[in-house]
Amino acid sequence: MDTMQQPALPPPGAPGHVPAHAPPTMPGAYMGPPYAAVPPMPPSGRSAGFWVGVTAAITAGVIAALLVGFFIGRGTRLSNDDVQGKLIQQQQADLIVQQKALNDQRSTMLVRQRKLISGARSSGQATGRREGRAEGRQEGFTSGQQAGYSQGQSAGYSQGQNDGYSQGLDQGTCLADYFYC
Repeated sequence: MDTMQQPALPPPGAPGHVPAHAPPTMPGAYMGPPYAAVPPMPPSGRSAGFWVGVTAAITAGVIAALLVGFFIGRGTRLSNDDVQGKLIQQQQADLIVQQKALNDQRSTMLVRQRKLISGARSSGQATGRREGRAEGRQEGFTSGQQAGYSQGQSAGYSQGQNDGYSQGLDQGTCLADYFYC
């Protein structure tokens, strides 16, 4: 098993050597100025009292502008009676629109309901006629069969009785008059 060969590290102080406490860097990267001590005096400029005064003046100006806006705006605002009147007027307009929408919906639904009822009525009538015809036809056929059978039986019985009587008379006479027939 082979071990991989690593390049040797440069000795301390040699170019390319990174001290243990320094962050890793890219070779040739700009590192910035070296660390320096904190300056003993703050930079010269305006004092803290100046900035307090400026902040207080700005705050007073904003408050004054809000108060002026409030008192000027009072003259342009509606009175409570005007506001109530407008609210009542809007409420009445909303009720009118709502009633119109409900009436339109009702008329649309009534038209649809009438159309559905008419279709159901026509379908029911057609079904009733069809079933009535079929049932009437069957009932007529059955009662016709029974009436025809009864009449046929009655007529056949009468006809058979008459034919039998005539035939019996003819044959009986013939036998009685054996020598005569």
